[in-house]
Amino acid sequence: MKAVIFDVDGVIVDVRKSYHYAIKETVKHFTGRDLDIEFIREFKFSRGINNDWDVSVELIKYLGFEPPPYSELVEIFERFYDGFKDKEELILGREFFKELKSFGLPLGVVTGRPKRDLKYLFDRFKLWEFFDAVVDDDDVGDINLRKPHPYPLHLCMESLGAEEGIYIGDNNADMEMVKSYRKIYGKPVLFVHFKKVFKEELPADFSTEDPEELKDYLLNRVRA
Repeated sequence: MKAVIFDVDGVIVDVRKSYHYAIKETVKHFTGRDLDIEFIREFKFSRGINNDWDVSVELIKYLGFEPPPYSELVEIFERFYDGFKDKEELILGREFFKELKSFGLPLGVVTGRPKRDLKYLFDRFKLWEFFDAVVDDDDVGDINLRKPHPYPLHLCMESLGAEEGIYIGDNNADMEMVKSYRKIYGKPVLFVHFKKVFKEELPADFSTEDPEELKDYLLNRVRA
């Protein structure tokens, strides 16, 4: 069975006005430095850091400061995120997923979001009904097994009972996770680069910024 698995941030939802500003405010809180938002995005994506708490830590160190205890940083970060989260907008909406489900496709999610943030988003936009398996940061547990480690993708594939898959992501960490999954777990999973928000070029089995083109590709591949 072929499964179709989605990243969340930058694929299903635009986080440019939420998570990225939470990084900015967290770094400012601990360093007093007010970084340009485009610099933060370039830093995050050029270094392939998927988790935004970790991006905040690395930026604090980059600026020459000692990071606070991780739990304290997470608490501050989430406080800022709560002030920005209602600015998130769907990129792929309910109709997109409804059509995929109408063809009987097993759909999954692998995201670095913590469970509380994912629940808020999926409750707000009523997305739960479309997905047969959801793996978030809390499901992974060990921080060493976070994306780009292939373990989260393995959890999702196992939960779906899938022998083949397609993963739709938007950044280098997604690509590396799929590449490592193929090597370690040996199952064929294609990487689709959905660059609707971030236009960087990545090696991919397919690349597009158009949701309709993405949908047609997925339907054609799973029927093949």
